[in-house]
Amino acid sequence: MPCSFAPRRVSPVVIVTGPGRAAQGLTAYPGAGSIVLVCPIRGRTIEPVPLRVQRDGPLPIAEQIAEQLMTLLRSGRLRAGQRLPPVRVLAGFLRVNRNTVGKVYAALERTGYLLTTPGRGTYVSASLPRQSEDTLAPLIDRLLDEAAAHGIGEPELHAIVVGRAAQRARGDRPRVGFVECNTSDLAYFSRQLAARLRVPLVPVLLSDLPRAASTLDLVATTMFHVEEVRRLLPRHEVVGLMAMPELSTLEVVAQLPSDAKVALVCATEEGVRSKERSIHAVGIHRPNLMTATLQQEGKLSDVLRRADVVLASPKVLERISGRIPPKAKPIAFASVLNEGAVGLLEGRIRAWRPSPHTRRTETSRRGGRRRRVGQPA
Repeated sequence: MPCSFAPRRVSPVVIVTGPGRAAQGLTAYPGAGSIVLVCPIRGRTIEPVPLRVQRDGPLPIAEQIAEQLMTLLRSGRLRAGQRLPPVRVLAGFLRVNRNTVGKVYAALERTGYLLTTPGRGTYVSASLPRQSEDTLAPLIDRLLDEAAAHGIGEPELHAIVVGRAAQRARGDRPRVGFVECNTSDLAYFSRQLAARLRVPLVPVLLSDLPRAASTLDLVATTMFHVEEVRRLLPRHEVVGLMAMPELSTLEVVAQLPSDAKVALVCATEEGVRSKERSIHAVGIHRPNLMTATLQQEGKLSDVLRRADVVLASPKVLERISGRIPPKAKPIAFASVLNEGAVGLLEGRIRAWRPSPHTRRTETSRRGGRRRRVGQPA
C-alpha cells in the first residue's frame, strides 16, 4: 500500500515506525513498535498501538502480543471504542503469522476485551471485564517460576513483594525532571506528562539544567534534546520521548491543495526543524512550505502576508493572531508525546530504587536554607 496523502484518496495510509537503536537499555526512538494508520475519512483514524515482540524471548510470540494488549487495555491506554489495527496489518508489521494475531484477537474477544464487527473492524469493548484471582493466577505462577530460576525461594520472594508494596505505599518515587528549551513547549509537555505519571514532575528549562541536576533522579526530554541532555548530565539516566503531531492535524495538512502556500511558524528554530521533520516523516511533502520564528520579525511578516494557511502551536497562534491576514486559514499544530515513550518512562520509574549512597538536598521550609535528607532541620 503506497504511503500517499492524496487529498481524495479514501483507502487508509499505513505509516510504520520501525525499531530504532538501543541505548542504555531503552529504545532510543520510542516510536519503535508503533503502528499509525491515517485515514482521510473523518472518524476513521486508527491511533498508535505500541507493540513489540522478541523472537528469542522466553515467552511465545502470541503470549507476548496478548500480554502487551492486556496491559494497554487494563491501563486505559487503549480506550473503550478505540479501533485496533486489522489482523493482516498488525501481523505484517510485527512480521508474524496472521493466524497468531487472529488467535490473540479471538481470545481477547472471548474474554470480553474486544469486539469484532464484520466489515468495520476490531474495537475495544465498551466495558472491560473485572480482574479476578483466576486472571492473576498465571502472572503469579510466572513470578514464582522466574524467582525459582534465579534461586529465590518462596519465603524470600514473599519478603521482596511485601517490601516492594511497602515502598510504594511510602511513596518512594524518583524525582523526575522534564527538560525543554523554551517555556511554551516546557509547560505544554509537562502538563501532558504530569497527567500520566504518579510522581512529582519538575519542569526544567535546558538553560537551567546544570543548576537543577542535583535535585533530580531521572530526566526525560524530547528526542530533539536527548543527546545534549546526556552530555550535560552524564551520571543521570535520561529517557528520550518522541513528540508526535496530532494525527488530526496531519490529516488536515495532507488534504490541503498541493499549490497552497503553507506558513509554519514556531517560537524557535528548534521548533521549526522538529515540526518539519514530523511532517516529512509521515510522507507529507509540501513544495510551498514557508517557515519563520517569532524572533525573525521581517521574515515573519513576509511569510504571513504570502500564506494561504498558517500552521503553528496553539500558544504561537495566540501571539500572532492579530497579524494573520483574513485570507489565511490558521491551523493549530499541537503535538503529543508518543504513548510507547511515556510507557518506557513509567517502566523506569517503577524500576527505580533509592540508593543508600545517594544524598539529595532539599530546601528547608524554615529560612530557605538547604539541608541533607535525614539531617535535623
